[in-house]
Amino acid sequence: MRVLSLTLPLFLLLWGCEGCDPKTPTPTAAATVAQLAKLTQVQGQVTVLHETTSRPARTDDPLYPGETVVTGAGSSARVQYVNGAEVEVAENSRFRVNGAPGALTLELEEGRIISTSAKTSGGGLTVTGRFGKAELVTAAEMVFDLRDKEPKLTLEYGEIRVIDSAGQAVPVVEGKEMVLSLGKPGQPASPMPVVVAEEIVFTLKPQGGKARVRGAQDTAFTDVTPDQTRELGRGAAFEIPANASARLSSPGLQVNLSGDTAGTLTSASRQGQQSSYALQLSRGKARLQFASGQHSLKLTDAQGEVELKVSEQSTLAVSNPQTGATVTVLTGQAELVADGKTTVLKAGEEVQHASTSPQAARDTAPALVLPPDAKAARVFTDGLTKAGIQVPSESGGPLRVEVADEPSFREPLLAGRPGTDWVRVDPPSRGELHWRFLGEDGSVRTQGSARFQPDRGRSSLASTSPKAEVLETGLKATVYFQSAVPSLHFSFDPRPGARSYQVRIYRASDVKKPLLQRVTKENQYSLEPGALAEGSYLWYVAALGAGGDELAGGRMNKLDLVYDNERRGLALSRPRPGERIGKGNVPVEGVVPLGSRLFINGQAVALDAKGRFSQRLPSTEVLVFRLVSGQGEAYWVRTLRSDRP
Repeated sequence: MRVLSLTLPLFLLLWGCEGCDPKTPTPTAAATVAQLAKLTQVQGQVTVLHETTSRPARTDDPLYPGETVVTGAGSSARVQYVNGAEVEVAENSRFRVNGAPGALTLELEEGRIISTSAKTSGGGLTVTGRFGKAELVTAAEMVFDLRDKEPKLTLEYGEIRVIDSAGQAVPVVEGKEMVLSLGKPGQPASPMPVVVAEEIVFTLKPQGGKARVRGAQDTAFTDVTPDQTRELGRGAAFEIPANASARLSSPGLQVNLSGDTAGTLTSASRQGQQSSYALQLSRGKARLQFASGQHSLKLTDAQGEVELKVSEQSTLAVSNPQTGATVTVLTGQAELVADGKTTVLKAGEEVQHASTSPQAARDTAPALVLPPDAKAARVFTDGLTKAGIQVPSESGGPLRVEVADEPSFREPLLAGRPGTDWVRVDPPSRGELHWRFLGEDGSVRTQGSARFQPDRGRSSLASTSPKAEVLETGLKATVYFQSAVPSLHFSFDPRPGARSYQVRIYRASDVKKPLLQRVTKENQYSLEPGALAEGSYLWYVAALGAGGDELAGGRMNKLDLVYDNERRGLALSRPRPGERIGKGNVPVEGVVPLGSRLFINGQAVALDAKGRFSQRLPSTEVLVFRLVSGQGEAYWVRTLRSDRP
C-alpha cells in the first residue's frame, strides 16, 4: 500500500482470463499488432516473456497482446497502458498484457500490483485471473495482492465493478477487507453493479496570515490569503507559517491547523455512512473535529502509520508528529490501531505513538482551569499553550460541550461528550472563547466565556522608584506612592556661616534619637529609595560651622509616607516574568485593588489593609493568580524558567 492511503486491504478474487490468445504475434510482427502498453520504469531483474521466447525488460519497451511481465526478488516495474492507465508491479510478480485499445485487460497470475486509471469514463482497465474480475470504471486506484493463499484487493479511491469466481456481484466498500474462495477456470461472468466511492473535497480557509498549498498535480506551492479559500483533494499538500493558522473543512471532518504545521491530505472518500481519510503530518499541531457517523482516519507521522476510528461526535488533538504523534481525545471517544493493537481512548486521555508500547494515559491537567459559568473572565498570559474548562459537577444527566471563538457557535472549535473533570482547550494569544454544556435534549445547562490577551509585563510593578521633592516649610509634607517608596529629595534654605548641613530624620513616635542622619555641603540632600518605609516622620536640618559646631536656627518638619492603592488589576514585584526557579521556595510579592480577593494556584492569599501580599510558595513552573473584584474575575498566568531538563 502507499503510505497514508486510506486502505484497509480489500480482498477480492479475480475472474478467469479474458482476451488471452496463445497465438498472439511476437514483437517482430508488431507491424500488424497494436501496441497496448509500455514499460516506463524498470528496476532490478525484470523479464518480458512471449510464448517460448524471453528478453530483459528495458525502460520504454513496448508491450503487445499476450506478452507477460515477470519481476524477480527485489525488483519492480511500472507499466503504462495506451489509455493512460498505470500499473505498479512489486517484486516476484507475474502478469499478462492483453485485450485491445478500448478494451484493455491485465491477467494477474501471482504477486502484487497497484493499478490506477486517470480516465473519467468507463473502459479504463480490467484486471482478470481465475479468481474473478475487477474493472476500473472512472478515475480510481486498486491494489491487488496474491502473495497469500487468499487473494486481496484494496480500493484506494474511485469506482470499480467487481464479480467473484462464481460470477456473483461483489459489493466493495472502500477501506474494508474482503476474502473470497478460489473458483474454477472458465466460469462465466454475470453482469456487475457499479460500486461508487465518493471522493471528499476539503476547503482550506486561512484564519490568520497566509497559508501555502500545492495540488497533487502542481509543481510548486501557492499562497492563499485570509480573504480566499482553496479546495483541496487527494494528494494536496499544505504549509501553515508560524504566525498563521488555517481550517480544513468538509461535511464530516474539520481540521484546525496551528502555525508552523505542514502535511499532506493523502486521500478522503465516503462510501455510504463510512467516511475514510488519510492525513500525513510532518510537523506542527492539528485539531480534528469529527461529526456524528462512522469515520476512519489513517495518520502518518515520523514513526509510521496509525489508524483512528471514530463513531460519534468527537474532537482529537494531534501534536509532535515529527517525533511520533501524541493523540489526545478532547471530547467523545476514539479507537487507535497501531501495530495490530487497538487502544480505546476516552475524553481526557492520550497516547504517544513514539512510545514502544503505546498505552492510554490521562492528559495532564492544565495550570489554568476556568469555571464552567465564568462570565466574561479576563485572562492575561504570555505563551499559555493549553487551558481547561471545568465540567459541571451537578449536570442532571449526560452532557455535551461546545467551544467556539464567538457567541453564536456557528463553527465550534470542539464538540462532543466531555470527560468527568475538565475539557482541554487551546487558548488564543488574543481573542475570546465561548463555551456551553448541553443536556441530552439540547438545552443549555451552563455557559461561560473568557477573553485572552497578552500580559507583556503590564502586571509588573515598576522596577525604578519615582522621585519626590520635600521642602523645609515647617509644615507637614505627605508623599504618596504606589509601587516602591520613592527617592526623597530634601531642599532647605542656606544658613549664614554654615560650612555644611546635617539632615536628621526621626520617627514621629521618638524625637529623642534620630533614625538616620546624613551630612551634606549643599543646601539639599537626596535620600536613596527605600531608606524610609511607609510611616510618619520628623526631619530637621542643623547648620554646622567651620569647626563643626551647630549653629542656631532651623525648624522641625513633618513627613508622611503613604501607600496609595489606586490599582485596577494585579501588580507583581516577584516573581518577574521568566524568573528562574531556584532550589527553595518561590517568592511572591505584589498588590491588588482594595476590596479584592486573591488566589494563587487555587489557594487564598492573605492581604494587608492596603491590598499587599508577600509570601513564599513551593517551587513550581507556573503560577495562576485569580483576582475576584468588583470588575469580575481576572486571571494572570506567570511562567517561570526551570533549570531542570
